[in-house]
Amino acid sequence: AGVDAKIVAQAEDILKVEFPRYEAREHLRAALSQANSHGELGPSREDLGQLQLAILKCQEVDIAEESTAAAQFLESEEEKLGVKEQVEQLAEETKDVDLHDLDAVLAAKQKILDALARAKKFGISWAALRTTEARRRKLHNALEDSKGAIRVMCRIRPLNQREKDLKDDDVTKLMDSMSVRIDKPRDGGSAVDPETYNFDAVFKPGTQADVFEDCRDLVQSALDGFNVTVFAYGQTGAGKTYTMYGTEGEGNEGTTKRTIVELYKNIEQEKEQVNFTVMASMMELYRNDLFDLLATKKNSQGKRLSITGKVEDLKLHVRMDKSGGVQIENLLEEECQTAASLLDLVERGNLQRTVSATKMNSESSRSHLMVVIRIVGVNRETLQKRKGKILLVDLAGSERLKKSETIGDQQKESIDINKSLTALGDVIEALVKGYSHIPYKNHKLTQVMADALGGTSKTLMFVNCSPASSNWDETTMSLKYATRAKHISNDVKKKQAMIRSKTAKVGEKTSAP
Repeated sequence: AGVDAKIVAQAEDILKVEFPRYEAREHLRAALSQANSHGELGPSREDLGQLQLAILKCQEVDIAEESTAAAQFLESEEEKLGVKEQVEQLAEETKDVDLHDLDAVLAAKQKILDALARAKKFGISWAALRTTEARRRKLHNALEDSKGAIRVMCRIRPLNQREKDLKDDDVTKLMDSMSVRIDKPRDGGSAVDPETYNFDAVFKPGTQADVFEDCRDLVQSALDGFNVTVFAYGQTGAGKTYTMYGTEGEGNEGTTKRTIVELYKNIEQEKEQVNFTVMASMMELYRNDLFDLLATKKNSQGKRLSITGKVEDLKLHVRMDKSGGVQIENLLEEECQTAASLLDLVERGNLQRTVSATKMNSESSRSHLMVVIRIVGVNRETLQKRKGKILLVDLAGSERLKKSETIGDQQKESIDINKSLTALGDVIEALVKGYSHIPYKNHKLTQVMADALGGTSKTLMFVNCSPASSNWDETTMSLKYATRAKHISNDVKKKQAMIRSKTAKVGEKTSAP
């Protein structure tokens, strides 16, 4: 057709070279598109195999330089997939671990923690690790359950100035990290009748950070959908409020603040996978009446007013919903999107708490203070929902009337405080002994704590004590009360020691639960 044969021949030669290159480029483009089509889950082994073939094809037709980026992508994704497959294999291997074998649970949890940490370093998304993450939660909660439905930690404060002025002796002795001895003082002589009490941990006094370390994993339990309760019990002036709320100054932050900071830290770590909503409220149980500390304020006469300033009946009422959950009618809840907003809420509520001076404590808490944090997590992919709750309770101080020397209304307060604490002790004993009937309804305090005590709940009790010889009676009573919550046999004691030792090693390697 008038076309030079030589030109046609040249075109055909070019086509023989360029068409295979075109096909190689198209093959590479399609393979890359498929490898990137799974989003956060990442490419499959088959996808990477196809990409490898496409890269080899490019090399065969002398356009290897055009596949350089693809080759680098392949190398990176193969390494990620190798790590992901190792993590998945580990999750499969630990699927049948005996949850009653604490050694096996601890070993499996550590392996998964190490594997997840390595996967995170490689940039593998939480979505791609869903199965292993679920396994991690199951092992974590099995480990928490193995510590007992109710854990008890004893904390003994130092002698205060008043006790030193009275020439009090320290009648407590730390025997080990889980046991404390108390000696009965004797006038004009040495201590007699020593008694030893065993708990899940004993601090004398320990730092605020040391104490919180044994609570840290409970925060993750709440994010995983469990109810968690941390409460402090002890005589007035024994250090409950310091343990729960601390004082000003770095390092003095109490369990409440540390729990809140840890909560949002863990939420941040899971935000790619789960959307969390945090709602909080704060109330006090004064005598046998509940008051919303966010919706009320006190006037100059100490009478409670609504936030509108109107004098009215501000009592809250407790009811159980159909699922057995506790609901407080008319209790104000606020959404808290940050740790700072929740800490501000707690500070506002604390300012409204009822306190007064007694012989034992110049600013004695005359009410039970409760912070309720409700957490709802929704998986961004599956839309699966889980609900958890953290209840932080600073109980009013138990006291003997002849010791606190309260009179009038304060004496009535003391009587009501002791009644509520007795009711709480009865509930704890019923749970520990496995009674069919749990007397939650005996007091409003136990009604409020009903869905946070027993069942799948994780409960930690602080028993705070004075070491002074003049407080021997009160300290002994507190320790016996706490022992009702946690009877430790020798076998269990050994297992507890093993758990604490190995869990500490886990905590040293990673702060993630």
